[in-house]
Amino acid sequence: MTFWNNFSQKASETTAKAVQKAKEMSDIARLNSMISEEEAKINNNYYQLGKRYVTMHPNDHEEGFAGMIDSIAEAEEKIKNYRQQIQDIKGVVRCSQCGAEVQSGVAFCSSCGAPIPKIETPVPDDSIRCESCGSIVKRGMRFCTSCGKPISEAYSINEADSPAEIHTEEDTQKICPACGAKMEPDLAFCTECGTKLN
Repeated sequence: MTFWNNFSQKASETTAKAVQKAKEMSDIARLNSMISEEEAKINNNYYQLGKRYVTMHPNDHEEGFAGMIDSIAEAEEKIKNYRQQIQDIKGVVRCSQCGAEVQSGVAFCSSCGAPIPKIETPVPDDSIRCESCGSIVKRGMRFCTSCGKPISEAYSINEADSPAEIHTEEDTQKICPACGAKMEPDLAFCTECGTKLN
């Protein structure tokens, strides 16, 4: 009987120790979680403090902060460029009023109705802008490749040039009757518009 009493007592003590250990582990986990929350608050406050300082002193900061502030400005510029590249790939612009993404070329935001300013892309030296639709077209083309309207500059150049004045290697080139592109003499089809050449 003494054996069973000792065994029972030891089992009770072991169980009590296990319960105590589990409680301790639970308390430690709870406290570690509370520490993590407080550390997150501190880190957030440090972040807000630094952000506020940079915002308030972009040009008159102390010398010790110059490297970090320059690094932040450089990273922000890169982010801006990357976002612009994403918008270009998606074919969208961001509304300045509400921030919504709208298709490039639209006049008004589909979310808030604000007017979308038209962004003029620079025209390369070897191109002109179509008077009808505003698309960029290579110089020498007789028709716009976007809307199909005649390019007045191409006609004015062709009219100004009399046949007597043109005596160059271009005499050996074919001219596409549909789009006005210059082609090699041995081509059967226009490489610009696909029209069959004579």
